[in-house]
Amino acid sequence: MTKWVEHENGIGWEESTLLADAGLRHGVTGRSGGVSEGPFLSLNLGLHVEDRTQDVLENRRRLCALLGCDLQQLTTARQTHEDHIVAVGPTEIGRGAGSYGDAFPHTDALMTNIPGVPLMMCIADCVPVILFDPVKRVCAVVHDGWRGTAQRLAAKTVLAMQLAYGSKPKDILAYIGPSISKAHFEVSEDTAMTFRHLGPAYGECAVQHEGTWRVDLWKANHLLLTDAGLIPEHIETTESCVFDCADRFFSYRRDGGHTGRMGAFAIL
Repeated sequence: MTKWVEHENGIGWEESTLLADAGLRHGVTGRSGGVSEGPFLSLNLGLHVEDRTQDVLENRRRLCALLGCDLQQLTTARQTHEDHIVAVGPTEIGRGAGSYGDAFPHTDALMTNIPGVPLMMCIADCVPVILFDPVKRVCAVVHDGWRGTAQRLAAKTVLAMQLAYGSKPKDILAYIGPSISKAHFEVSEDTAMTFRHLGPAYGECAVQHEGTWRVDLWKANHLLLTDAGLIPEHIETTESCVFDCADRFFSYRRDGGHTGRMGAFAIL
């Protein structure tokens, strides 16, 4: 099961009980508890969406305070729907904390084995996948839109954890977090066929409904993780569609592209 965690300052996030019980501090934030205004109301964590920089930095500072770390340690990326994965070591800590230009370029997944370092991806429809290996003490945060999913980014991140840290897929726990559901994720026929070409099981993630194609990114990412060797019982999937929950989450599609970003985060 997943659960919603609300704090006194108004900040809340959804987290996986599976990962939390195993010892990982993680979650996907909601939109309340921040200082941003207008379409970014109120906990916008993205520096690239025309919000005021000082407001975003205050929002990030508030989140980091709850996580028990300094804003300067927050480590983020310039997400471009690619399959580049960065292993965060001592010299990479804090990239993107205060400047979008300083974030890792062309990167949609971060992983680390260093305690106390908050990894964060910005989300507003795309699927956040958070991975945790409680044996080797490694975590990863993945930003998985349809392009990243089609490039098997979640599975590639599992492989990267194996190569960099010696993780075993059977030990890894996964959380597929709040994002747009199949009911609202209409795509072109070309996009649907991209999933059909991945194989029969992935083809079932792309369905035609009343003349339009829709893709189930939750199911596709679950398939990617089991194909990568994760035990199905070690994968927890949200039931929260960000498109449906306007009072709790931002949604790029619902809000016409002018909106804030949630943060998918993990900290050992």
